[in-house]
Amino acid sequence: MKMKNSPILLSMLFTLLALIFPFIAGVIIAVKNISSLSSITLIQFIAFAVGVLVTLWIMKKSKFSFQDFGFRKFKVEAWMAVIVISELTAFFSGITDRDGFSAQYVFILFLFVIAVGLFEEFIFRGLILKYLSAKGLKTAIIGSSILFGIGHFVNVLSGQDFLLTLMQVAFACLFGLVCAEIVAKTKSIMFPIIWHASHDFIAILTDKSEPNVLAVSIYIFHCLVLIGLAIYFWKALFPKKAVMNLKNPESYV
Repeated sequence: MKMKNSPILLSMLFTLLALIFPFIAGVIIAVKNISSLSSITLIQFIAFAVGVLVTLWIMKKSKFSFQDFGFRKFKVEAWMAVIVISELTAFFSGITDRDGFSAQYVFILFLFVIAVGLFEEFIFRGLILKYLSAKGLKTAIIGSSILFGIGHFVNVLSGQDFLLTLMQVAFACLFGLVCAEIVAKTKSIMFPIIWHASHDFIAILTDKSEPNVLAVSIYIFHCLVLIGLAIYFWKALFPKKAVMNLKNPESYV
């Protein structure tokens, strides 16, 4: 079986590609024993930025055009307000008080989340979603979201708490599902990129060293919002077929 004719195999390879660049950044940070928050984030930014360039090169060399991957403008719609309000609720937990938090760090963090948003959306809602579409849109949406979630499971290898990792995987699957649905509905990858970068930026700014009741409550709220959005978009993308009225065969309800 040729790789180019196997969307599933290609999708798995693209998922591995998504893990390579953060892994390289992690190795450099560990080998150099870097502890500065700004320096760590800068190295991660550079790694993801290189990943963006590599992904763009792959897209250019593919059989699809950039427009096919969702490089289009999008219209502002009412459901976007739900997402904005949902994201802003994270600020109820306050700004992080971690050591090394400074104006310089915030600027580097801003660059970092943009690179992450571009890279991961190009991979999962660009390449993977497009190639898996050969298996059907439903398969592409669900498959890309599952792979996106699985990609976050590697966080446990860095020593992160297993339960926290599972929560991240679950959230990533839901987030990926909604983003994939948005791309399918709007034909544009632009809003998911903006949302992804904004979410990461806010999440890191409001991250606490120790989870608390408020943080867990916000997490649950975000998950419920994502579930609601997922159902909304799914119904919009895959409306139920009209059912014939038995009393009047010529009509449909």
